[in-house]
Amino acid sequence: MKRLSTIRWKIAISAAGFTLAALSLLAGYFYYRLIRNVDRQLDRFIDEETHEAELTLASGADALVEELAEDDKIHERAGVWFHLAHATRGTLFRSTSLAPGELLVTPELRRALESESRVWSRVRVKDLPARVRTTKCELKDGSFAYLQIALTEKDAMASRANFLGQLALAVVPCVLLAMLGGFVVARRATAPIDDIAAAATRIQSTGLGERIPLRGTGDELDQLAAVLNATFAALEESFARVRNFSASASHQLKTPLTVIRGEAELLLRERPGDADVARFAAIAEEAAHLARIVDQLLFLARADAEKVEVGLAPLGLKALIEQGLRRIEPYVTVKHLRLETRMDGVPDVMGSESLLGTAVQNLLDNAARYAPEGGRLRMSWESRDGLVALDVENDGSPIPAEEREKVMQRFSSAGDRPGQGAGLGLAVAREIAALHKGRLLPLDPRDGMGVRFRLEVPRA
Repeated sequence: MKRLSTIRWKIAISAAGFTLAALSLLAGYFYYRLIRNVDRQLDRFIDEETHEAELTLASGADALVEELAEDDKIHERAGVWFHLAHATRGTLFRSTSLAPGELLVTPELRRALESESRVWSRVRVKDLPARVRTTKCELKDGSFAYLQIALTEKDAMASRANFLGQLALAVVPCVLLAMLGGFVVARRATAPIDDIAAAATRIQSTGLGERIPLRGTGDELDQLAAVLNATFAALEESFARVRNFSASASHQLKTPLTVIRGEAELLLRERPGDADVARFAAIAEEAAHLARIVDQLLFLARADAEKVEVGLAPLGLKALIEQGLRRIEPYVTVKHLRLETRMDGVPDVMGSESLLGTAVQNLLDNAARYAPEGGRLRMSWESRDGLVALDVENDGSPIPAEEREKVMQRFSSAGDRPGQGAGLGLAVAREIAALHKGRLLPLDPRDGMGVRFRLEVPRA
């Protein structure tokens, strides 16, 4: 059903619908003309028979009765029936094949013939539809007789049925041909849209520097491509300004933060007994935190500008994990966290030691920061399809499924949770995974754990 909702199929179905409507109108017109012509032929035949009968009546009713009796069998084969009744003496002649009750001069007909010389009607004769003309004729002696001539409509009905059957046989291929023609025309007309969509997809995946090629026709699709190109150009310029600002701001902030941190640490070493030593320690810690944020911003700006060089080489993932665990020891000690690790046999991976080390560190920092007091941290791995998957879990508050993608975006986190950072750690880890042709996934928790992230990178 989804395929039928495309523009091509909509145009094809619309073409078939319009063709069917046009054929229906045309068929209705010709069917009406057919009925009218057949009825006229029937009426003309009956009129001719009536005229001949009236000429014979001029010589006397007996002459007509004798003639009708002589041709009775011929009339029967032709599907023509006669009934001649005198106004006062009753029936003078009646076709021998007529059943009782067929072709009667009813009181209604008599009253109608008082004002009209003839009356047309339709009845069933011998269980067949028939067209009937009833005529009031004046006889030679001045009296009146009623002449009824009925002609079967069997052949007319067969002609109509044959017309409808032939029409049905013609309509089906015409509608199918119209649908096929509509689809072919729509396909040719919308082919440039596919080219535009493919080009837009390439631009989305490779960067905003590429443009949609114009065909030079100047039609609506060329105008659409030109508008999209202008949009991509504006977006490219905007993103370039943002990247340049982020990179410039990060560079400008690194130096003063390094100076602040260095001065604070120097004061800590030179004045260990000073009462304000705790303030110096806080200054040094916050300066270090800001320096990490600046480094992450600078990395993301370079990644956006595709200026991050990834030197791929075999390296031990286990060593990166052990290094990250040592760095989160303060969290583990202060919050009394329990570590559950399965690191035996961790295979080597292909990647950059500094970048993958940062990704692993960010995942461990994130898991330790949001773990509850006395909670658990779990690290496990598996290898399949040429990838090594590292799972990092804690038993903190679960992240709702609808917010899992959001938490990996920049400057974002799930809910109002204590200990929130700048919201860059997971975003950096995802960028690093993408640079290694891998990915970072938020997964459903398991075994009583609350939050689970998986880092996938190529196996060495």
